[in-house]
Amino acid sequence: LMGRILIKNGTVITMDPRRRIIKNGAVAIENDRIVDIGKSDALKGFQAEKVFDATDRIVMPGLVDAHIHNVQMLSRGLGDDVDLIAWCYDRIYPYEVLLNQSDEYTYLSAILCCAEMIRTGTTTGSDPGGYKMENVARAFVESGMRGIVSWSGMDQWSQDRPLPDGLLGKLSTDETMKAEEKLVRDWHGKENGRIRASYALRVEPNVTDELYRRVKQAAERDGVLVQMHAAVNKDQVEWVRRKTGMTTIAYMNKLGVLQPNWLLTHMAVLTNDEVKMLKDHDTKICHNPGATLHGAYGAAVIGKFPEMLEMGITVAMGCDSSAANNSLDMFRTMYEVATVHKEIRLIPDLIPPEKALEMATTDGARALQWEKEIGSLEKGKKADVIIVETRRSNWIPMHDFSIVPNLVYSGEGADVETSIIDGKVVMEKRKILTIDVDRVLSRAQEAASKIVAKLPYKIQPRWPIE
Repeated sequence: LMGRILIKNGTVITMDPRRRIIKNGAVAIENDRIVDIGKSDALKGFQAEKVFDATDRIVMPGLVDAHIHNVQMLSRGLGDDVDLIAWCYDRIYPYEVLLNQSDEYTYLSAILCCAEMIRTGTTTGSDPGGYKMENVARAFVESGMRGIVSWSGMDQWSQDRPLPDGLLGKLSTDETMKAEEKLVRDWHGKENGRIRASYALRVEPNVTDELYRRVKQAAERDGVLVQMHAAVNKDQVEWVRRKTGMTTIAYMNKLGVLQPNWLLTHMAVLTNDEVKMLKDHDTKICHNPGATLHGAYGAAVIGKFPEMLEMGITVAMGCDSSAANNSLDMFRTMYEVATVHKEIRLIPDLIPPEKALEMATTDGARALQWEKEIGSLEKGKKADVIIVETRRSNWIPMHDFSIVPNLVYSGEGADVETSIIDGKVVMEKRKILTIDVDRVLSRAQEAASKIVAKLPYKIQPRWPIE
């Protein structure tokens, strides 16, 4: 019976190709896989060492956060109320210089990040890159998270976008490729395939044409993803236009790097032609509504997300970081994506809650090239399952027609009760079993206070603190 889990009597949102919702449903798990799914009565013969009674609960695939900065977890509060350029160059890069002086700080940042993801129902987190990433991988190993790690490649800088000395990413093209290839070699496919690695590029002003091309070739050779922040706001796109005479995505298209294994994040500033290029190349997109709402990038106001969805482009969702969003709650992200575009376009049924849920599960899995194993509850897939309590004041009343709408419009990460990743119970009855959360909270606060004391800038509270 070892490694056999039965979840029964729940409302199972399968996210299978037919999008079936099974009332009084059950999911049977053996080792790291789902071995059966159906009505509870049909599965009652399944002998399991652990049985969860999911009465008054939703059983669903774990959420996929396609863009999460583990190394920025200790910078919560440092990026508030400034524009993107100040956010990067004035606030966050100086923080990263200090963070990266210590393996311990990087690890603490990541393990705190994993705790917030697990607590709120995220089971897969794709990290678009930082430095000392082996510490992030270690946090993934220990916490039980499924995820992707990457090195954030940058090989050029200019007077108008200076990088601080001591930033570990400030390397030559060759050194950047060495660092990226080492991380992929060391971590891709580790822990029974639960941890993957990818190539990554940070932002357009810090990437040479040569680095674009070499990363494209290496990722194709190694069969992995490339992650990049692209066309984040008007300033960045304008920078590319001044330098190349073209807007970001058109320029990347000219370089030949728009590929199905490229995941481009934020993507607020696009032309209609560029949207078509993305569709033609099956390039994947990650929408971070929380980051654009917090940082005023324009992804909702001038962005073309409804058009991209309409064209069938794969759009995943991410929470970004605790300095950019500042919440890692994918329920909140689903709510934002299902509401903000309606308000801006004045179309009340523009992105329905069902689509928002797809973006957080099946589309996220596809964007990460992981759809064969995760994103839905189906026989043979990996057992990444969350149990969500619905006998709560923010859910009742619930009807058949409002199961998914309630989840997206009324649900929150705090409703998640149990989380299973790769067939292992990592949270039960809201207690995370893989992380000593209390100790991590104390140590993270302490580490962040030390970092903030050394920053080259000071942030003052707006109201008097006595």
